[in-house]
Amino acid sequence: MTPLKQVWDREVVGRLLDHGMTGVDPLRAELLRDVRGRVVEIGFGTGANLPFYPDAVTELVAVEPSVGLAERARPRLAAWDRPHRVVSASASRPLPLDARSFDAAVVTFVLCSVNDVRAVLDEVARLLAPGAPLFLAEHVAAPRGPLRSVQKALRPAWGALLGGCDPARDTRARLDESGWDTSALRDVSLDLPLPVRPGLVGTARTR
Repeated sequence: MTPLKQVWDREVVGRLLDHGMTGVDPLRAELLRDVRGRVVEIGFGTGANLPFYPDAVTELVAVEPSVGLAERARPRLAAWDRPHRVVSASASRPLPLDARSFDAAVVTFVLCSVNDVRAVLDEVARLLAPGAPLFLAEHVAAPRGPLRSVQKALRPAWGALLGGCDPARDTRARLDESGWDTSALRDVSLDLPLPVRPGLVGTARTR
C-alpha cells in the first residue's frame, strides 16, 4: 500500500465509514447480539462493530488489509478488554489461522469492495467450525429497475472514492454460487443513502 493510499483510507474512507454509516448501528446491534465464542471478523475496517459485540464473545481476530483503516481502529481495540489480535491481510488469500477454529464469522459491509468474493467466502468457510454461522450485513444490488440502473451508473465514481465499493453487487447470488445456505438472510431497507439502501442481513451457513 502506497503512503498516499494509506492516508486516503485513514482520513477519507475511514471518516466516511465512521460518520456516514451511523444509520446502520441499530442493525449492527440486532445482528451481533447472538454472536458467541471465538470470532473472526473479515474486513474489520475502523472497528465499528466493536461496541455491539456481546459479553459472550471471548476472543476476536480482526482481519483488515488496509493499514489506514486499521490505524483508525487501533484506539477502539486498545479500549476493548477482551482477547483480540489483528491480522493485516486480505481474506482473498489463505490467512495464517487454523481451519475450523472459529465459532462465528462476521462480515459487515465488506463484500461490496472485495475483488474476489468467491475466494473470501471460501476462506471464511475454511475457518468456521462445522455448522458455525456467518453473521452478515451488506448493501446489495436493487431489484431490476431504475434504482439498479442508478447503482450501475455510479459504479466507477463510487468505487474510486470508496475503496472499490460496488453499489450494484448481487451478494446473495455470490453466496449461493459459493455453496452457502442463504435461507436465513432477509432483504431489508438500510438507513443509508439511496444508492446503497437495499440490504441483505442475517446469518448464512455452509451447506
